Amino acid sequence: MQGNDLVQSVMYTRGVTCFSCHDPHGSPNQAMLRKPADQICQSCHVPGGTNGPSEVSIEAHTHHPANSVASQCISCHMPKIEVEIPGVNVAAHTFHFITPSDTELLKVPNACNGCHKDKDTAWAKTQLASWNTRSPWRVSN
Repeated sequence: MQGNDLVQSVMYTRGVTCFSCHDPHGSPNQAMLRKPADQICQSCHVPGGTNGPSEVSIEAHTHHPANSVASQCISCHMPKIEVEIPGVNVAAHTFHFITPSDTELLKVPNACNGCHKDKDTAWAKTQLASWNTRSPWRVSN
């Protein structure tokens, strides 16, 4: 089983399925989500909560302004990296933070350079390493 498959199976064994987030009959939200994405994520994951993030605020967790795109859960945990239609990327559903090291090793885009397109993976790794609140997996080398 590959790493991404493992993450998905862990989510599934914890009761998270497609229908936990998506309404197969449609909704007014993007991607037929039951609620806006951050509301779905934060129904289980809140700053300082048991399921994390462990920081005191979303801004402290993401190191970006609280109301910015970079502070939306899906920006880092579901980056648009998977190509299903040529030229159209869809969100990864591993919920795993894809590190700059993952990009170098596996040749998959990471969340940092997905937004900071003018920077390289070395820059992204340096930025993550400077975050004193980071989890060890965040900068996997």
